[in-house]
Amino acid sequence: MVNMNVDVFKANFDGGSRANRFAVTGQIGGLNPASINNIVVKAGSMPAVTVGILRVPFRGRVVKMPGDRTYEEWTFTVMDGFDDNSNFRDKFLKWNEIFNQHQSNTPGTLFSSNLAGPAIGSGINMNHPDLFTDWNVHQLGLQGHAVRSVTLHKCWPTVVGEVALSYESSDTISEYTVTLAYDYLTDFGTNLSPASAGTIK
Repeated sequence: MVNMNVDVFKANFDGGSRANRFAVTGQIGGLNPASINNIVVKAGSMPAVTVGILRVPFRGRVVKMPGDRTYEEWTFTVMDGFDDNSNFRDKFLKWNEIFNQHQSNTPGTLFSSNLAGPAIGSGINMNHPDLFTDWNVHQLGLQGHAVRSVTLHKCWPTVVGEVALSYESSDTISEYTVTLAYDYLTDFGTNLSPASAGTIK
């Protein structure tokens, strides 16, 4: 029989996690990398993890076997601002343009200077820390400490989203989304978190 006693439920449930208790930290790449203040990140997510399915036909049935691991792009929402403490949009746009300039259709000048890598076809140094940076997502407990953390490795911005404008908007802060591609992630779970988790501001 299913237990219907609310006291039993409360005794076996710790209160759960809160979706609004989180922090995002990372570094915007470029010639002068800038660390982002997690306070301006309005919304995000703990990234999904996916292993594909290898389908093998066998005498009228399909055997499903583990396939290749893939990492979907990760999107978060940023509150827009104009001062040095909140104007991250310009920095994201400059980081994005490094990989392909709007008019010339070529990589930015950084690739021909200190960020250029060995000849690998694209001419991009895929290991340069100022081009591909790490980002962290932390779920926070009620006391503000990190209780679950994930690090996304070798991130770069594939999309810097629009800022919607309208005369009809009121009592609203402008915002936009940023989508990062990354190579892989490290899931620290609820165990020991990255060093940055203990000093989230």
